[in-house]
Amino acid sequence: MLRADEGPSTFERGPLVPVATYLLVIAVLTVLTVVSPGTSPPPLLGMAWGAFLVVLAVGALKIEGISPRSVLPSARTLAPAIAVLVAFWAVYNLVAFALASGGFPGFEAKWSRVAAHPLLYLSALLSSLLFTALPEELVFRAYLQQKFTALVGGETRRAVVSGIVTAAVLFALFHLPRWFLASGHGVGAALAGRLLGLILMALAYGTVYALTRNLVLVVLFHATMNHPPFFVAVSVPSDLHLVVAVVEYVAIVSVVYLTVRVTGPDRAALVWSRRETTSSTDD
Repeated sequence: MLRADEGPSTFERGPLVPVATYLLVIAVLTVLTVVSPGTSPPPLLGMAWGAFLVVLAVGALKIEGISPRSVLPSARTLAPAIAVLVAFWAVYNLVAFALASGGFPGFEAKWSRVAAHPLLYLSALLSSLLFTALPEELVFRAYLQQKFTALVGGETRRAVVSGIVTAAVLFALFHLPRWFLASGHGVGAALAGRLLGLILMALAYGTVYALTRNLVLVVLFHATMNHPPFFVAVSVPSDLHLVVAVVEYVAIVSVVYLTVRVTGPDRAALVWSRRETTSSTDD
C-alpha cells in the first residue's frame, strides 16, 4: 500500500509555534545567505543547514506533543513509493526520447550527463535527498501543512486545501532571501514567474502528501525533480519552463492519485470527500 496508515495528528499548541518556526527558518536562512552569498553554498554549510531544518522540525513536533516518528511512514510503504517513482520517471524518459526523436525544442537525441556520469549523478541526488528534500519536506509538509490543516478544522476538504495552499505559499516565500541576496535579482516578471513555479511545485508535493501521508514518496519526488534522471539531453527553453512545470506537476499528482485509487479505492478520496461538519445555517 502506498498510503501510510497514520491518521491525522493532534496538535496541542496554537498558531504561535508554526509562526515562530517559520520566522526562525527565514531569519537563519537570511543570515546564512549574507555569510555565503554564492548561488550554491559550500557543502559543509549546506549540510549544516539541512541538519538545522531537521532539528527545528523535530523540535516543533515535540512541542506540539507529536512523536517525530509518527510522521514517518511504515517500512512497508517504501517499496510502493519507489515503484511509483520509477514508473513515473520511466514514462517521462520515454516521452523525452519521443520528443527528442521528433526534434522538439529542448530535447536532443543524445546521452545526457546523467547517463554519461551516473556515479556523479547519484552523488548529487543523494546529497539533495538528505540535505535539501528531506529537511524541507519535514518542515513544510510533515509539520507546517499538517499544522495549518489542523488549525483550520482537521480533515475536512476546506481544511486540507487550506493547509496545502498555506504551506505552498510559505514554501515559495522561503526562497526569497536567496533570490534577492545571493542571486542579485530584483522585483519583476522573473520574480513572479519564479514564485509561481515554486507554488505549483509545493501544491503538487502537498497534494501528494495529503493523498498518501507518505513523506518518503514526497521526498523522493522532490529530490528527483531537483535532479531529473533523464537519459537524453533535456534543456527546456525558458519560455516553456512554466508550461513544462505544469505538465510535470499534474502528471505527478495524477500518477499518485490513480495509484491510491487502484490500491485502495476507499482511501483515494479520503481527504477530499469529507464535508464540513457544521450545517449550512452556520455559514
